Amino acid sequence: MDIFASIFAGLGLFFIGIRLLSNNVKQLIGRRMRVLITRVLAGNGSVALLGLLAGAIIQSLNAVTFVMVALVSAGAIDKRRAFPVISWANLGTSVLILMATLNMHWLILLLIGITGTTYYLNLDQSVRYRHAIGALLGLGLLFLGIDFIKSGSAILKHTLWLKDALQVAGHYPLLSFVIGAVIATLVQSSPTVTVVAMAMAAAGLLPFSSGAMIVLGAGLGSGLATLSMTGKLTGSARQLVLYQVALKAGGVGVMLALLTADWLTGQGLVEHLLLQLGLGASGQLAAIYILLQIASDLAMRVLRLPVLGLLERLAPPSVEEALGRPHYINDEALVEPETALILVNKEQQRLLASLPTYLDAVREDVSSSRPAAHILLAAEGSVIRECDAFLTELADRNYSRAVLEQTIILRDRNQLLSNLQEALTELDRAIGDPARMGEVRSLIDNLVESLHMMLETLAEVAAAPAAADLEMLRMLTHDRSELMDAIRRRMQGGSVAAEVQQAVFAATGLFERSVWLLRRYVLLLDVRSEGKAPLAAGSERASRYSAA
Repeated sequence: MDIFASIFAGLGLFFIGIRLLSNNVKQLIGRRMRVLITRVLAGNGSVALLGLLAGAIIQSLNAVTFVMVALVSAGAIDKRRAFPVISWANLGTSVLILMATLNMHWLILLLIGITGTTYYLNLDQSVRYRHAIGALLGLGLLFLGIDFIKSGSAILKHTLWLKDALQVAGHYPLLSFVIGAVIATLVQSSPTVTVVAMAMAAAGLLPFSSGAMIVLGAGLGSGLATLSMTGKLTGSARQLVLYQVALKAGGVGVMLALLTADWLTGQGLVEHLLLQLGLGASGQLAAIYILLQIASDLAMRVLRLPVLGLLERLAPPSVEEALGRPHYINDEALVEPETALILVNKEQQRLLASLPTYLDAVREDVSSSRPAAHILLAAEGSVIRECDAFLTELADRNYSRAVLEQTIILRDRNQLLSNLQEALTELDRAIGDPARMGEVRSLIDNLVESLHMMLETLAEVAAAPAAADLEMLRMLTHDRSELMDAIRRRMQGGSVAAEVQQAVFAATGLFERSVWLLRRYVLLLDVRSEGKAPLAAGSERASRYSAA
């Protein structure tokens, strides 16, 4: 019982360590690391080195793929530059497997001692160091879990019934392959399954044939596990996830063909070659894992064009993908704060000009090729979030007071834009088909046209706000609460159907909210027009950066 408890505890520590390491490293890389990755991929940096480092440090191909998905979705890099990074990161995950073959006992004690000391000094409470300390703790627990699994498995080799059962399983390679695939799909990690198999092989519990098939099955299982990442992803983002699945499947196919041919001929050349290299049972499975990653990369290099063509057909670029990319902001502009402010302002003006189209579906006799309001919200909402992250990074760089003041104003405007997008989308949903409004159709049309006119006027004025225009907008966006209350009271006393009444109540409330948000935006434009921030300078540099 103590033996199984030791192995079970080791697995628990290993899982905790992997999760702590992955989560804290993802927090550490943050936006600054994404900026670095973007610069490397946009220039002539070493994609291979970047991918290897990403896989070795994060120890999760899924996490690396998520970073690539975020960068491609934001338009920071081209998807064809992201594919090789995923391939090399897949090979980079082999670092953990190589370290698992070594005696890490002294390093484990050192890591836990250092981490404990940082906790005693309360450094884990520091915003600057807490994620680094969390990653260090995760690494220590990960290796401690491996040590527990090794020690428990070493004792298990004296358990004859288990040894016999595993040796029998070794005669059924397909069973071992399925076991590896199922477990890796559940835990979403092929290195985890490989480390456990290596520990059992080192203890003499797992023959090479069975262990190798478990490793290959784990490779396929981890690839299938990434399918759960696709979710609502579309276009290029979905292509990256499917590319990872194809990458894993290609390597597994090559290795299966190699090992199957070797075993059918009865030569056992692969195992013999690994023995000649002086590798023990654990090292042999580590070598199979590394060969699997190399085979994946080689197979993808050969089949790259047909695979990419297939991905284009399976996940064609979506409308949301085109609309959901910033047109002006880019990380290079952060080095010049005045230019960065101008680019955010231009991005916000573009989104502001798009707001009237949210009402196209509920306007009378208006046909539009623009997507529906909920699609615009999903796409342009991501641009709003990217602008917010961009402004946060700008504020963190401690530029002048004038820059900080304007950054705060732009962030407030950003939030108002987001709220307006949501309110207009809800209004579109509340009205639905205007034809169903019957006798109150004219009322709804008047509300929609009035709001549409205010949105268009604001978009025009925002480009070059003048005192007279701003005064006109303040008059247009005056408080409408009394008027909306009067409309709602009339509806309650009339003969209008309950469903239509509910739609009118929702529409008037959303109209009132939208007008209030527009007025708030006008007031922020008025602050900008007083010359409190350097938005009027540097247009030439802004054009240069937005075109870059």
